[in-house]
Amino acid sequence: MAKKSGLGQQIFVHGYDLSGDVSAIDNASSPRELLDLTALNASAHERIMGLSDGNLAVSSWFNDATEQEHAAYKGLPTTDRILTWAFGATRGDVAACLVSKQMNYNGSRGSDGSLSFSIDSQATGVSLDWCETLTTGKETHSSAGSSTSRDDSAATSAGMVAYLEITDCDSGTPTVTIQESSDNGSGDAWATVLSFTAVGYASAPTAERVTVSGAVERYLRITTTGTFSNLDFCVSTRRGTSQDDVAF
Repeated sequence: MAKKSGLGQQIFVHGYDLSGDVSAIDNASSPRELLDLTALNASAHERIMGLSDGNLAVSSWFNDATEQEHAAYKGLPTTDRILTWAFGATRGDVAACLVSKQMNYNGSRGSDGSLSFSIDSQATGVSLDWCETLTTGKETHSSAGSSTSRDDSAATSAGMVAYLEITDCDSGTPTVTIQESSDNGSGDAWATVLSFTAVGYASAPTAERVTVSGAVERYLRITTTGTFSNLDFCVSTRRGTSQDDVAF
């Protein structure tokens, strides 16, 4: 990895691809409460870690076209929304993923005539996950098949969390799975480690977060199955570590 600019990034809001509407990421944070347990007999503060949290705040240009900014944000939905901020369109790029509640939809008309909105989303249930993309940002499968694998350098033993954003599907009902192998399939055959729920084309845009516990092999890849045409989607993953509060 190297120093990078913020150019060529992508953002998905529960399946809506708003990469052409969002103008700025104003804040992406994953804070933790710090609990002060200092007692009377202590000579210095004693603290332990408390609840984790997450936030993603963006600015966006107004766009009322089908499945664009206004359609994604205007309803202020009470249900959870999965957000993915991908740092590029290369497999393995960093991605911030968040299960969230949308807090607002605040518009502003500038003196120059511009029309923009600010949107804040707060984590719910889990904190913000710093992941890596398993697709090339938004990737298209015209029919069932497998993507190029990602080499994560080593196997791990603490599970994995995965985020799926489906932006569009022309027809059919595809299923997206993540497969694993210890040697990129040369001797250890690819096997499914995690599956997302099958999604009918009429349900797009949509998103899902799935976890799996236990060992995960070194190499990962995406496989799509079913009869469908032109599935547009993004998948990001994070391997669990010994530092996670709750095991996957």
